[in-house]
Amino acid sequence: MQNKKSIERDIENLTEQKLSKKGWIIDFQNKNRNVYHQKPRTAEEVQKLSGLMPDFCLYFDNNSTTPEIIIETKKPNMNLAKTKEQALNYAKLLNSKIIILFDGIQVKSYWVDNEKELTENGIEVDRIENFDYYKQFLSINTNNYIDEDISINSKEELINVFAFTNQKLRKAGIMKGIERFFEFSNLLFLKLISEENDIIAETIPEYIKWESYKLKKGNELLSYINDMVIPHLEKTFNKQGEETLFTKLIIQDTVALKQIIEKLDKLNLSGIKTDIKGDAFEYFIQQYNTSNNDLGEYFTPRHIVNFLVKLSNPKYGEKIYDPFCGTGGILISTFNYIKDTLQNNDYLTETVLKDLKENTVYGGEISSNARIAKMNMILAGDGHSNIKQQDTLLNPIKEKFDIIITNIPFNLEGTAKDLYSLLSDNGNSQSIQHIINSLNKKPTARAYIIVPESILNNKELKNLRKYLVENNLLKQIISFPSGVFLPYTEAKASVLVLQGFNNQKINTVKYTRIKNDGFTLTQRRRKITDKINDFEEYIFDNSHATSLIKTEDIIKNTNYSFIWFKYFNEVPNNYILLKGILEEEKLKNSSLHKTVAITKHDFYGIIDGEDYWGDNFMSVTSATNEDYKIVNKKSIAYNPSRANIGSLGINLTKNIVAVSKMYTTFKITNDNFLPEFIFLYLKSQEGIQNIKDRSFGSVRQSLRFDDLCTISIPNIPKEEQQKIVNLAKSKYKKFIESKKELDKFDITDNIKE
Repeated sequence: MQNKKSIERDIENLTEQKLSKKGWIIDFQNKNRNVYHQKPRTAEEVQKLSGLMPDFCLYFDNNSTTPEIIIETKKPNMNLAKTKEQALNYAKLLNSKIIILFDGIQVKSYWVDNEKELTENGIEVDRIENFDYYKQFLSINTNNYIDEDISINSKEELINVFAFTNQKLRKAGIMKGIERFFEFSNLLFLKLISEENDIIAETIPEYIKWESYKLKKGNELLSYINDMVIPHLEKTFNKQGEETLFTKLIIQDTVALKQIIEKLDKLNLSGIKTDIKGDAFEYFIQQYNTSNNDLGEYFTPRHIVNFLVKLSNPKYGEKIYDPFCGTGGILISTFNYIKDTLQNNDYLTETVLKDLKENTVYGGEISSNARIAKMNMILAGDGHSNIKQQDTLLNPIKEKFDIIITNIPFNLEGTAKDLYSLLSDNGNSQSIQHIINSLNKKPTARAYIIVPESILNNKELKNLRKYLVENNLLKQIISFPSGVFLPYTEAKASVLVLQGFNNQKINTVKYTRIKNDGFTLTQRRRKITDKINDFEEYIFDNSHATSLIKTEDIIKNTNYSFIWFKYFNEVPNNYILLKGILEEEKLKNSSLHKTVAITKHDFYGIIDGEDYWGDNFMSVTSATNEDYKIVNKKSIAYNPSRANIGSLGINLTKNIVAVSKMYTTFKITNDNFLPEFIFLYLKSQEGIQNIKDRSFGSVRQSLRFDDLCTISIPNIPKEEQQKIVNLAKSKYKKFIESKKELDKFDITDNIKE
């Protein structure tokens, strides 16, 4: 077995090879040398470091007064944050501009001044480039970084064009959102396909290109596109006998068409990588669907796709399949990952490229989005894409693929019960069985499946979970936080990592909890830049945030549950589990106490029912509340299906009250904890996130009391709890007083006569 020093030296050698291929000069006898190993170039710089030794110092030329780039190498799975901190320390001492981290597998690049990742048109720079490339980065932007928000050719600019086009198409009488989207896709493709693009093998004749018809007007323009351009593209890029790929434009308003052509013509797309062009299609529809529901599509966020592709580490010669490929984002990312790897290692010959295009990525898609997927793949460079528009579940595949990466349609209706061995009507079950059967029997066969969290625990899918465990298929579960698919849905999701049949026995299942995916868990999903996210940490260290569950423990669970807190609890330092502190109350309201409402719109959550519902009180409550549950003084009640949005209440009134029997009520049994303190924690951001992580259901997320008890809370002295409780009550009192004054406020009382 190699020792640590040997492994690190191998990675340093690999770094030197990559640098040499990119034109950097390492030879110490060459007067133009610009790479220095384990020390900077001058004695003055050595003195600045006080004995510290960066792995590589890179200079642009002999006139550089300091190394512009520091490269730090580490063995695989080392902690990224520590490596980054070390490299930044060297760079700041030497006044360098860029740091690069390399572990022999992946490259991460950062600006020193703001510690942000280098991005090119919004995509992370994940490779080592030549010095002219980095020179351009530094010269283009005075703030020392390029960001998609300020890029002239940004996706945001394209989205603005889509908004313009969408408006014109709607006014032209194309009322269905999906029809407008496909019309726009056709037009944008015409622009993109005409640009210089050395990875598209086919030569596009000049008379088909954008420049040949963009100046035409009226019916001549429409006829030229429909009768000349579209048929040629269909013949060139679509396989004979397959469903139509390029359809004629349906717009009849030639003035609107001309305006769209002029708008698209102003876009300069030549500087954007082709995978960005393809990804733009998904970005358009994603943004459009945020506020317009007539497209009815969900999309896998790009950073999650990239994470899964890196995790799967696809290699040339492997066949990759996405049975539910949508608009092709996963296939594009996979194709580019393999192509870039080959290119970086000088293996991308014409023969290899042809093989890569024809025999690598495959997809299925039931909707007409299959057309967009094919267009995207053509733009990515794979030519005649292996994507079929079909009902995947009705077309089983037997032992064909090395890797499957997919996001299954959540809670799809099953269409092929008799075609799969478990004979389940559930679409989730059929989807996963299709994937398992599609994997070949090689020891390296693997699948990465994004699934709704309900698959991990719902009783109706118990047989599927049993099947996965008893057939040694389940290797790992990667749990995402609730909110990663916002703004479309709050449905919680996980990734099942599977191996194929007849592989080695699995005794323990890895369980990885992703808490920070790099974006806020809000409707806007803003990028978090001030700390390393769990995806990056896990790629560098695959034990990060990971625990092990024995398969025998899963088998012992009567429901074969895959939920982590059924097998272990995360209790941070100075925290304590709610289990043992709480006790559920199921007390019938025999004494007919007053009905109250539980609402997140009041800070403490409990409001008199008649005050809350007013004249509607009788219509929303039962004729008698005898079957209701009582909430004792300082007991807490919550709506199981709305706890994840903060629907909790604590009874701080002087009386016992009653709530609908659908609610869960509980009391605090440990005298060391104030009920108000526990309530305040559960209403906090951390508390609500913990509730979201434990809420499950196919349609609506619901929180069971037993699962609530697996949450841990800060274990602080009672007097500290009291201070926090008093502070909250004080602020609440001021709020109520101010609200009363505001309710009485009348502008006329304040106008001087």
